[in-house]
Amino acid sequence: MKIDYIDKKLHNGKKIIFLHLFPGILNILVIMILFHLSEYIGIFSLNLPYFMVIISIVPFQLGYLLYTSKMTTGTYKIGKIITYQNKSKFIEYIIFIGIIIAWAIFINRFLEPFEIIIRDKFFIFVPDKVAFRNINLTKFSKNELLFTGIFGIITNGILAPIIEELYFRGYLLSKINLSPKWAVVVNAILFSSYHFFSPWFFLSRLLMIIPIYYWTIKRNNIRFSLIAHLTANLYTNIRLLISILAIISIK
Repeated sequence: MKIDYIDKKLHNGKKIIFLHLFPGILNILVIMILFHLSEYIGIFSLNLPYFMVIISIVPFQLGYLLYTSKMTTGTYKIGKIITYQNKSKFIEYIIFIGIIIAWAIFINRFLEPFEIIIRDKFFIFVPDKVAFRNINLTKFSKNELLFTGIFGIITNGILAPIIEELYFRGYLLSKINLSPKWAVVVNAILFSSYHFFSPWFFLSRLLMIIPIYYWTIKRNNIRFSLIAHLTANLYTNIRLLISILAIISIK
């Protein structure tokens, strides 16, 4: 039977924690498998997190949304279970992007040196390929580098932010049985923790995203968190592609 309203039933604490962190556990398992495969299949060497998006993030998170939509609304239209769907004026998005970029740069420049020290001192057991540490891009072929740059933009720059925002903000944030402000804090903490493959960036992620999520629920508009996530990931991957193109040009 088709249901024409969004399911507003809240989840208990255990289910909320599980649905936030279990995808992160899947990501780690996929990364571990790909890391061992990379010893035999070179294409994985530079692209472990990117293949993780295809193998783990998209299938589980999108799959869960489709399953939930079917169970609660009778259709696979996930828009029926996604909250915060108001729209805002175009100028609001432009101002928001400028503020968020400035805030992210401030947090990054302040915390990154300390988080790199934490990574290299306390997480030395994490392989360099996973931690993106001590990687010499010049030793890879032009084709490998180009594949990495383009594949990174498609997967980590576009696919991952869209799916994660629909799953973590569009669905899970509204299911937390707390006041909106505390739900934002819990969602931000659990989302930062979900990144098990780079825990040294926990604090910077947390500080960057809490204001974004507050604004998302205040404006009842998931486009704000989606724009912020896309901007951050695309910025990182476009920078990588530029570095790759510079290396290719001198090879």
